[in-house]
Amino acid sequence: MELKERIVAAAIRLYFRRSLHFTMQEVAQSMHISKKTIYTVYPSKEALLLDMVDSLFASIHRRKRKVMEAPGPIEERVRTVIVALPEEYAALDFRQLDELDEKYPAVARRVRWHLETGWEPTIALLEEGMAQGSIRRVPVAVLRRMITASIESLLDGEAMEETGASYRETLDAMIDIIMNGIRGDGHGA
Repeated sequence: MELKERIVAAAIRLYFRRSLHFTMQEVAQSMHISKKTIYTVYPSKEALLLDMVDSLFASIHRRKRKVMEAPGPIEERVRTVIVALPEEYAALDFRQLDELDEKYPAVARRVRWHLETGWEPTIALLEEGMAQGSIRRVPVAVLRRMITASIESLLDGEAMEETGASYRETLDAMIDIIMNGIRGDGHGA
């Protein structure tokens, strides 16, 4: 693994323990290298954060591809793909978007860009489910926006504070409501 990848991996581990409050010095110490060495690769914490975001989303997209290729009912694959999150990133949440907007706006923009792009395989899976009749026909563009907005705003921490649910539990509740609706007359869950 090259130095850049090792730095990103160390910074991600620190992020999961300390959120955005980790320092470049802590990254260096965790790797047993000098902070100066890190600065030869990353001129700023923001540059490191940008690569961390890209790395995390690349991992999420790899997980989505595996789920999409797996056998099983299409509605379960759709559910899993929409909230695809590798187990090692179970602590990942987007509650820091407000803090990112304030301290690292370029990183916040990158997170939002990742949330809004790369939907083509998921859309193809949705359309396949609609064609098979296992998923009700809905405007895919509206569904995509609902999911993106849910991840970005609903999961800002307030829902978790109100319910005491974890990020993973909140994601699961979100997708359950999206997939099953709220009807109680036998048409939903």
